[in-house]
Amino acid sequence: MISWKALIIGLIVTIIVGLFGQALYVLLASYIGMAASDYGFVSDYKQEIWFTFAILVFCVTMAFGGLLTGAIAEKKVIAHAFVVGFLASLASIVSSATSGDLTFMGGVMIILGTLFASLGGLMAKRFDETAEE
Repeated sequence: MISWKALIIGLIVTIIVGLFGQALYVLLASYIGMAASDYGFVSDYKQEIWFTFAILVFCVTMAFGGLLTGAIAEKKVIAHAFVVGFLASLASIVSSATSGDLTFMGGVMIILGTLFASLGGLMAKRFDETAEE
């Protein structure tokens, strides 16, 4: 049985939290970039550092979305979280692609988003099982 409520709410909240996380990330990255521009390590590896933090924000957002979706869904918790993670990742990558083409890194981000949302669904399932005991 598909829980449309869990899918719709999970997708909307994941996208909203993702946008909020991106806004915070951009503000923090620009501040740190200006403040730490004199340090050699930060200036040498700035793009790698920002890319790593961007992936972390993305993965945490997807895990939260999967956790929320799993908390709402009553059956097939991980499958619902998987679908929300895939759709939210796909929407994020397609909306940010400049040419509309899916790149290798875009595919990796979709896989990571789906994986972390599924892990969030697994956490929701485990929380529910421990609450029942």
